[in-house]
Amino acid sequence: MNGNIDSAVNSGVQANVGMEFQKHCTLYLFLEKYENIKNEKYFIILEHLEDIVFGYLDENELLEKIETFQAKKSTNKWTIGKKLIEIVKKIADVSQSILDDEINKNDNFSQQNYFTTNNTIELKKTVKGEIFQEVINETKNIVKYSDLDTNIKDKITTGTSSIKFSEINKINLDNLVFNFIDINRTPKAQLEQLYGKFKTVFGSSVEDPKASIDTLLYYFKEIESKYNQGNIAKLTDETKRIESDDINKILNVFTTKKLAYTFWREKEKEICTVFNISLFDKPTFKLHYLNSFDEFKDLKESEHKKIYDFVLNNKNIFQNHVTESDCILAFYNEFNKKKTTTLRELQLKAVISSAFVEIINTEL
Repeated sequence: MNGNIDSAVNSGVQANVGMEFQKHCTLYLFLEKYENIKNEKYFIILEHLEDIVFGYLDENELLEKIETFQAKKSTNKWTIGKKLIEIVKKIADVSQSILDDEINKNDNFSQQNYFTTNNTIELKKTVKGEIFQEVINETKNIVKYSDLDTNIKDKITTGTSSIKFSEINKINLDNLVFNFIDINRTPKAQLEQLYGKFKTVFGSSVEDPKASIDTLLYYFKEIESKYNQGNIAKLTDETKRIESDDINKILNVFTTKKLAYTFWREKEKEICTVFNISLFDKPTFKLHYLNSFDEFKDLKESEHKKIYDFVLNNKNIFQNHVTESDCILAFYNEFNKKKTTTLRELQLKAVISSAFVEIINTEL
C-alpha cells in the first residue's frame, strides 16, 4: 500500500540527531585538545553565539582566545552552493559578534572560527578551463580560508541573490577554518568511538570511561538547554558556560574512583583487620567506602563533607604513620575524640577511609 510521502516526517528525528552530533563533536574536540588545554583556564559554550565555543582566559581572567565551531553532520559531500555559502556568512557574522561582545579581552586577543563536518568539503572553481580546487577530508583535515586561491574566495563571497557579504564580513573571514572531523555518522557509533577515545586519552587512570563520557554529555546537555538570557547571546552568560574547573572536578571524581578501587583491592584485608570489620559487614563497608567519593561532592551530604574537612585539616597525622591502615585508624580515633557525627560506626569508618584515599592522592 502506498502512503503519502511527507519529507518533513523525520524532521524532528533529524534535528535531534544533529543536536547529538554537536554534543558528541564537542566532546571529541575536547578529547583532541585535552593534553594541550588541561592546565589552562577555559570554558565551553553550546548553542549560543555558535554551535560550540571554546574560550581561553589568561592569568588575569581576560579572554585571550576564542575558537568557535559551526558543526554540521552530512551524508553528502559539501560543495560551494547556497547551503555552504549560508554557513560561511553566518560564521562571518559570528566573528564580528565576538569582537563586539562586552566580555573583557586582553591585548593579544585572537579568534578562529571553524566550519566542522564529518564529510568531505570540496571547494572548486573553473576559470577559462583552469580548475582551482581545495579538498578537505581525512587526508587534509584543516584548510584556512586565508590560504584559499582568490578565485575560490570570490566564488564564495559573491554570495547568492539572498546572501550578501559586506566588506567587514570579508575581513572577518580571515579567521575562518574549514575542518574535517573524523567522527562516525550515527549517534550510537559516535558514542562507541568516544568511549574508545576517552580510554586512549586517560588510559587506566579512569575506572569507567563510559560513565565518564555519559556524565560529561549530561553536563553539556544542561548548558545547551539553557535559554539565552534576554534573548541575547553573551559570552559572559555563565548559565551557558561550563568552566574548566567544573570539568576538572568531574574528571577528578572518576580518577579518584579508579584510585579508590585500586586501593581497596590492595589494602582490603589490612583495612578490615585494623577496623575489625567482620566478613558479614565487609560488603556494606565497601559500598559505603565507594559511595563516599561521590557524596564528598554533594553539598547536601554535610556529614561526609565534615569528615572530609576533618581529614584535610589534620594532614599532620600523615607524618606520624608508616602504613596506610594505621594512619586511617589514627584519623578515626582522632575524629571520635574531637567531633560527633550522625553516621553509624561502620559508615564512619568507611567515610574516613575514603577521605584518606582522596586527600592523600589529591592534596599531598
